[in-house]
Amino acid sequence: MLCEKCGSKVEFDFDFPFCPHCGHRLDLEDALKRRGRLLGCAWAVAIALVACLILAGIGAIGIRDGLRERARLNQEAAFEHYSLGLTHLEKGELELAIGEFELALRLYPDYREAEEKLKEARDALKALATPAFDALEKAAAMLFEQALFLYEEGKWEEAAFKLEELRSFAPLYEKKRVEEMLFSALFKRGKELVEEERLEEALRFFDRALELRPEEKEASIQRKLAALYLTALSYWGADWEKTIVNFSALHNIDPSYKDVSRRLHDAYVNYGDLLAEKEEWCLAEEQYALALEVEFEREIEEKRVNANYLCLNPPPVITASIAITDEIAGFMEGKLALSVYNSKEEAYDVFVVWLDNLEWIRVAKRASQPSFSPDGERIAFRSQEEGGLGLHTINVEEGDEIEIVELDGAIHPTWSPDSERIAYAFCEPEEEVWRIYIISADGSGEAEEVARGWSPSWGPEGRLAYTGCDEEGEKCGIYFTDENLANPVRITADPHDISISWSPDGTRLAYMSDHDGNWEVYVVALTGQVWRLTVNDANDGIPAWSPDGNYIAFLSDRDGSWGLYLMKPDGSEQRKVLDIGAEHPNWLEERISWVAKDGI
Repeated sequence: MLCEKCGSKVEFDFDFPFCPHCGHRLDLEDALKRRGRLLGCAWAVAIALVACLILAGIGAIGIRDGLRERARLNQEAAFEHYSLGLTHLEKGELELAIGEFELALRLYPDYREAEEKLKEARDALKALATPAFDALEKAAAMLFEQALFLYEEGKWEEAAFKLEELRSFAPLYEKKRVEEMLFSALFKRGKELVEEERLEEALRFFDRALELRPEEKEASIQRKLAALYLTALSYWGADWEKTIVNFSALHNIDPSYKDVSRRLHDAYVNYGDLLAEKEEWCLAEEQYALALEVEFEREIEEKRVNANYLCLNPPPVITASIAITDEIAGFMEGKLALSVYNSKEEAYDVFVVWLDNLEWIRVAKRASQPSFSPDGERIAFRSQEEGGLGLHTINVEEGDEIEIVELDGAIHPTWSPDSERIAYAFCEPEEEVWRIYIISADGSGEAEEVARGWSPSWGPEGRLAYTGCDEEGEKCGIYFTDENLANPVRITADPHDISISWSPDGTRLAYMSDHDGNWEVYVVALTGQVWRLTVNDANDGIPAWSPDGNYIAFLSDRDGSWGLYLMKPDGSEQRKVLDIGAEHPNWLEERISWVAKDGI
């Protein structure tokens, strides 16, 4: 503008309305007209800036939800702003109409109708020449009314945008009430986003609410809960320990928050499964137990019980000191069955190990005295399960358990070479005489007595060996029959010669005896020649030939705990290869069975 007195070109300053050249007081009316035009522009710029902020937020969400979906939503939002602009235009609310049309164009730049209406509203505002201060007050009131309507409708996000627009446009207008409404809208929208599983967005709304009221306790709690949940999910499947730490902290604050209880339960179970895969049974049992504290499930309780059992009674493992060399490569062939004592249950369980990859499985609980069928498909064993006392067989791969002898006192099952029959020993309580019986391997038919004795072992050529005495109860020792199970021949002279195992070629028998006061392993040829294989102050016994006949496995407690040892048939190269635990209370009654991987 020009100074009326001196003609100098000056800018009108409301804080200092005088010409800096001559000191003349400048014309206020002219300045107000100019200010109105400037404020109109400022208003348009402010609305444009708000529109940019809104679009930036929408764009951030669009990155997550997909550009295509966001483009569609932007067009819908642009249409809503265009419709609001038309309403304001009809009512003569030109400043608000301009703001809505500009927002519509920001969301959808190709919106030609919005562009035309924006020009129309701007032209009308310019022609109207409403005094600037009145226009600002009126615009602020209209913004507040819009925000209030959205707030009362429960449209928290839209209400928050309007209220933030109002605060930016007119910071002092209804300041306290606007701040209260804005905090409430931001907080409530944050909670809605939590329920919608949009936790990252929820955190941003909680943060904006806390900028207004940093000491608000409930908002701080909700922000912490969302952050813990989001952090826990970020570790899901990658680090179960960190997942559990965050879900546990969240669960301690609010166990009803979203699905935190289920998530924490599943995290414990997954971590337990991971530890179980590593055979860290004690740690796995702890995780399963923690999962059950959160939510009980029978399947998880079974996992916990099994992990606890294996924690207290770990399955045999290859000793760290053993080196598999050519000299003992035979040990790594076939599969081996043995009993492992469960000290908690005070009973044995039967395990099978595939020696080529050292994979262990438990095939029968509360069971002992395993014996492989020659074809390697099934195991016969003595069952001590309630309701199933006696002799059973089970398919190693498929389960399929069959009861063949329903007698608690029946012991030491052994298979015929064709896997069709099973021999076993049984003593009638009133007679106190042990007898050897034979029954069909499927349990059908009646058992047939074939000899007086115990500890039977069926050989590869059909001969049956056992420990027994003659009819008068004298001349005790190891006997063997011919292929027809007749004409028994005695080849040793001690009733304590027990736990007999045939060599694969059918020419020798390994057994154990306590001739010198402790148990040792011996081999006897069918011709009667005897070799002592172990000389040890500890207990050595329960021998079993390897499928190729090159080794004999046996049990010993010579190093203070029980283990499976290996040696040559002449007793050389004795070494421990498996640990099987500190306790083996009924070891004299047990057996080891070793077959080739595919039988025979």
